Parts: sequence; structure tokens; C-alpha cells
Amino acid sequence: MPSARPVRSSSRDAILEAAALVLSENPGASLAEVAVRAGVGRATLHRHFASREALIHKLTEDALDATDRATAHLYEAASGREALEEMFEAVIPLGARFHFLSRVPASDLPASLNARYQQQLDGTTELIGVLKAEGEIDTSIPASWAVAVIDSLIWAGWEAVKAGNIAPREVAKLACRTALQGLRPNDGDTTPGGSLT
Repeated sequence: MPSARPVRSSSRDAILEAAALVLSENPGASLAEVAVRAGVGRATLHRHFASREALIHKLTEDALDATDRATAHLYEAASGREALEEMFEAVIPLGARFHFLSRVPASDLPASLNARYQQQLDGTTELIGVLKAEGEIDTSIPASWAVAVIDSLIWAGWEAVKAGNIAPREVAKLACRTALQGLRPNDGDTTPGGSLT
């Protein structure tokens, strides 16, 4: 009996890309909706991912990997401002997958993936601390709020790039400027500078 024809890897990539988009827009979306967006049949989707849970776990793992690769060099930056702009430049192209991470309930993920995601959040929180030490961000602003602002700007930047209205590098600069102007200290209330090195 002849073996089944292997499913093209491009189908799997299309499913993951579609899942990031669909689940970022609607975390409760069904596998049928993902299949439609990916342009594949349900049978093809199930050959790659036996369940919705398996798809979410793999998508989360891939998103974490991509984000880790994109941000690995940030601690070489000379300042928090430079690191923030480089982070936007690196992560905005991953907007759908990055945003997906923030919308997956922790209870839907195994402990290992939750731990990795928390490490990424901790890294962003550390960057916020550096920016506060440099006087770029008001020290009275909760780090959780600053992280939420940055997350929202990554998504907005990705949408702008996707629409083709602004060049990707310019989007990163605008996102950095928007974040720092919105979070800056009032009345020149600054603190001594710092660096990531």
C-alpha cells in the first residue's frame, strides 16, 4: 500500500501564520476559522495539529523563539532609549505573534512555556527600570502600565507596516518616540542616567 503523500511544510507555515492572526483578533476562534484563513482544509490542519491545544502550544513556542531571537542583542545597547528603539525595530515585524502571546491565558499553556513568557516580560520590565533610571520614564508610572503601552505600540506598529502606510524602520522610531513622550517625567523630574551594559 503506497504511503500517504507528505503535507507540504508551506501548509504548516500558513496554518501557524493564520493562527497568529486569527487568535490575536479572537482568542476563542475555532480551528475551522484558522483553516479558512490559512486556505487549507480541516483535514490538512489536523494532519499538522491534532487539536486546538496542540496548535496553540506550537504557535506559542514559535512566537517565543522568534521574539527571543529578535531581542537577544538588546543588552548590548548603550542606553535604554537605544534598546527600546531596537526592540521595536526587531519585534514590530512579529506583531501578530507577539500580540498573540499576550492574549493566551496562562491556564492554556504548560508551565515551561509560561516560564519562558514570564522571562520575556521580566526583560521588558527590566528595560523599563533602566529607562526610569535614565530619566526617560516617570518613576511613578507602574512598570506594568509601561509594559502594556509598549505592547500596544508593537501591535499598532505592526498594523501600520501591514497597511503599507509607513516604512518599518520609521514605524520603530515613531513607536519609541510615542512611548517615551507618553511616559516621560513631568516638569523635568529626571534621575541619573544608566545603561544596559
